[in-house]
Amino acid sequence: MAFIPALLKWLGLERGPAQVGLRPHRVLELDRGYDAAYESCLAGIDTVLGATVYVDDRKTGFIEAGFGLVNSERLRISLEPLDTAHTRVRIEAFYPATVKPPAASLSVDALANALQPLQNNDSR
Repeated sequence: MAFIPALLKWLGLERGPAQVGLRPHRVLELDRGYDAAYESCLAGIDTVLGATVYVDDRKTGFIEAGFGLVNSERLRISLEPLDTAHTRVRIEAFYPATVKPPAASLSVDALANALQPLQNNDSR
């Protein structure tokens, strides 16, 4: 039975560790109310990333932005109000099904770093 794993390795068909749900992401808790945090995310997408906002749904707390290239990275930003003065922001990169997600995303990191000064010091 050791023949089959060796054959799969030789053919380049061996399985690596599962990558399900391991997209690059960052979670921040901002010292801002929901509306101010939402505006800060939109401003960061525009000024820091220069990305195009494709979905802007303030009611559900969801923003999707991309860079206009075919099969390029897109960002999904989800906002969740914690109380009147604090908001949790999840920034996640996603890619087409044919692209293997990298371990890190420069876009996710750049937007998170732009929002970092607004982050709650207790959540670090």
